[in-house]
Amino acid sequence: MLDIRPSCECCDTDLPPESPLARICSFECTFCATCAERHLNGRCPNCGGELLPRPRRPASRLAANPASTVRVFKPDGCQPASIHAPVREPVTRSTDIVVRRVVVGETSLVEPLGDLLIDAVHSGASVGFLAPVARATADRYWQGIFAALGAGDDVLLWVAEAQGRVVGSVQLALCPKENGRHRAEVQKLFVHTSARGKGLATLLMQAVEAEARVRQRSLLVLDTLLASHAETVYRHLGWSRAGEIPDFATSPDGELFPTVYYFKQLGA
Repeated sequence: MLDIRPSCECCDTDLPPESPLARICSFECTFCATCAERHLNGRCPNCGGELLPRPRRPASRLAANPASTVRVFKPDGCQPASIHAPVREPVTRSTDIVVRRVVVGETSLVEPLGDLLIDAVHSGASVGFLAPVARATADRYWQGIFAALGAGDDVLLWVAEAQGRVVGSVQLALCPKENGRHRAEVQKLFVHTSARGKGLATLLMQAVEAEARVRQRSLLVLDTLLASHAETVYRHLGWSRAGEIPDFATSPDGELFPTVYYFKQLGA
């Protein structure tokens, strides 16, 4: 039976059984997401194995099979297993922010990503939902995204984390058509209201553009609400305005707004 340990071995932060931020190796060594990604390069310092999201035991089973109360804390040994150990996915770091690509199977992120979606819509973002967004609606959307991640390679997802907490995300949809394999669409750029003004949108977009270049996608497109703050961000990052369509979508409160299309051609 899985040993659900209560804390991170590196920083001793609490990791209750329901935490989506716990990362474990095959020997159940336990770390928080921040330490796992920022300090350990996704590798257990004890065995060198990969650190992955810890499965969450159903609350109905915890009474008969409780989580461990034994804290393991050994910060002196909390060093990367090897300076040459491979990182699971490319990671961008800026001060206390980590931007990384999500891998298939990280469904523990559904809940915090749902919180992010709800925050975005309730703060006015036009991203395909009307306010108020129900928790079940948000979770169902992200479950669909993770199903798409598992089904193929046409949808890519990044998250931005601050001290292990998801505070931003963005997606890249790769065009699967034979005549469109040079392009991709940027979708659902979210930054939590509590983390805005720190350059997260720039970091997320830089990660997307870097991956697009690796995949030889030379043209990126996106759309956003006319006169939204997002327009300012995209122009600042060198995107070009292609045009607008009137009354294309409703804002979260139900009012019709024009949508603006942007594109960016990536150099070598």
